[in-house]
Amino acid sequence: MSSLNFLTPFRIILATSVILSGCTQTNDKSSEQHQAEPPNIIFMIGDGMGFEYISAYRYAMSEPGAGTLAATPFDDLLLGAATTYPDDTTWVTDSASSATALATGVKSYNGAIGVDADKHPQQSIMELARANGWYTGAVSTVQVNHATPASFFTHHPSRKMYEAIADSLATPVQPGVWSFDVLLGGGYRYFNRDDKNWLPELEQQGMQVITEFEQLATTTTTPLLGLFAPVALPAAIDDQPRLATMTENALRLLSAKQQEQQQPFALMIEGSQIDWCGHANDIACTVHEMHDFAQAIDVVRAFQQQHPNTLLIITADHSTGGLTLGQGGEYAWYSEKVMGITASLEVMTRDLLELPRDQWRGYLQPRLNLDVTEDEWQQILAVEIPAAARGRDRQYAIGKVLAAVISTHTRTGWTTTGHTAVDVPVMAIGPGSEAFRGYQDNTDIGKALLKLIR
Repeated sequence: MSSLNFLTPFRIILATSVILSGCTQTNDKSSEQHQAEPPNIIFMIGDGMGFEYISAYRYAMSEPGAGTLAATPFDDLLLGAATTYPDDTTWVTDSASSATALATGVKSYNGAIGVDADKHPQQSIMELARANGWYTGAVSTVQVNHATPASFFTHHPSRKMYEAIADSLATPVQPGVWSFDVLLGGGYRYFNRDDKNWLPELEQQGMQVITEFEQLATTTTTPLLGLFAPVALPAAIDDQPRLATMTENALRLLSAKQQEQQQPFALMIEGSQIDWCGHANDIACTVHEMHDFAQAIDVVRAFQQQHPNTLLIITADHSTGGLTLGQGGEYAWYSEKVMGITASLEVMTRDLLELPRDQWRGYLQPRLNLDVTEDEWQQILAVEIPAAARGRDRQYAIGKVLAAVISTHTRTGWTTTGHTAVDVPVMAIGPGSEAFRGYQDNTDIGKALLKLIR
């Protein structure tokens, strides 16, 4: 199916009064010199990160019984909360609908990528920024053609159109010019397919393409497409955390462009696998993804201190899993047990499928680090895997049992393997941040950013 991606030329309107109306006072007097200039916009999305995820992270980082809580990068940024419902009667959004709302300020149906309920393309903040001469980029820990980044740069009736979305991202909006300057994450297999290998073509047209994570720190040219995994990057608990490093390098490259041309930039940063761990009801994986996201926030705050004319917005597209800290009537949540787990359910279940069952216990004991009872071991060893099940379905059958055991021992509660309709946090700091204070809808965030860019 052909791409609906478009860039409509818009008049450049640098309305000083619009920007000043949302500006907050800062301690850095140098910011006063820049208030008439449009600020850089850094939009961070913790996919699936409801308020309860921030609570879990804070407790997990704190020492039990110490009487004080560890400080986190979220603490001084909270301004309000947002609703997340889609344009239907379900109240529960998916990532595509919510990303479309955040990117365009328009409600849509679950599965929609940058289109409204009638499947008409809606201009995103990245497209408006691009039309006004800004530099743009996105960072994700899953494939760059996944729902959230896709909704900021493309227009498609279904999030499942992964190859068409990749084609949209790879297609120049004009010769030698793409919809982004920096795009980092996974998704190599969607750009290098049997029917279409975009990578040599992109390089011939002037795009810098890298596929090894170690190449990123030494890359100095844009536009840049970094594809560091066939699909998603490894989970933070299983590998080195990657989001902070990608964020640091995206900011390095975009700020260099800004200094050359004196134009601001807009960057979307997604902590994508907070959501994936929530879908798996994997609390240890969740906390490590939250830490990865928090470290990326630290990178942005450090950048902002050096570049005060920068607006930082942080929110979630929805919450995932119905996470509760406390379960089964016991007034406790054992964060130290959570932090003792050393691998994700994704990795453990994948490895178990390669082992005979009489080796499962020996494999799991040093990774779970829990006092698993004999009855629980028997439940794990006797798990039924449907004969017709393949791949992830086989992993799911084992993961469901392991998640229940972990939840019992840590007193972690989950109500679903899907999303929930609860409100999500909204955090912001920098020029224009007052526009995000209070109770709002997710579309209000997109509308405020579009107004600021205009």
